[in-house]
Amino acid sequence: MNNDDLILKKLDITDLKSLIDLQDKIISDLKVDEQHFILHRTASDFLNALESKSMYVFGLYDGDRLVSQSILSLPHDNDHREISEFLSDTPNSELAVYKAVLVDPEYRGRGLMKRMLRTREEAAILNGRHIAITQIAADNPASWINALRYGMQITKVGFDPEDNAEVIYLQKRLDGKVDPKIDMEQEYAMSLGNDIHHQVPILFNKMQKLSAEGWIATDIKVADDGFKLIWHPKEEAQRNHKQIKVPLRRAAHLELS
Repeated sequence: MNNDDLILKKLDITDLKSLIDLQDKIISDLKVDEQHFILHRTASDFLNALESKSMYVFGLYDGDRLVSQSILSLPHDNDHREISEFLSDTPNSELAVYKAVLVDPEYRGRGLMKRMLRTREEAAILNGRHIAITQIAADNPASWINALRYGMQITKVGFDPEDNAEVIYLQKRLDGKVDPKIDMEQEYAMSLGNDIHHQVPILFNKMQKLSAEGWIATDIKVADDGFKLIWHPKEEAQRNHKQIKVPLRRAAHLELS
């Protein structure tokens, strides 16, 4: 079946069972040490999202079968929003919070995650939001690589204050503006290797160091030895260049070990 035949729908309480069934199927398909990639939502969690005035729950149906779902949160300024530790100085009303996209294992590789990202972005822009943000587990590289491919940038790497899990924070401007503080002339290409999952502990430490120094991961590229994560410094990285072992003009040879 062509992806164009899948029906996009804003879900409501009549879709509750389909949401639970899809989540259960995806979790059961994951390895035990990967099941934390998915937030295990209860029926009450889904019901709250479906009835919320500040959330959109989107789904893709193949006939009467839900094959993908995602949640977009559009918090109000007086709300306590999720991942409030990220961009805490930005008013809620400027932000769109992307939650995980779930795709039926039988429908992977068909671009459904990208379609759901596009759907949420269009809804966020329509509602006047300027920045999209998300948080992804560091050991779930498939998801943060997909987010980078869709134009999001890694601007913070650290630990979730709720459970101390290693997480990647990403954001994307929805108003078309480019951050003038990013120096695109200087670049560091960080190899992710051919076995990203095995390298995650080392990669997380390197990414956290770069982020703390004021570097932004803006792109992901494919090389002969695997993916390369492209980083550029912001002004604060240049001001703090003495903390980095080599001059910024030699950023391509930056040592992070």
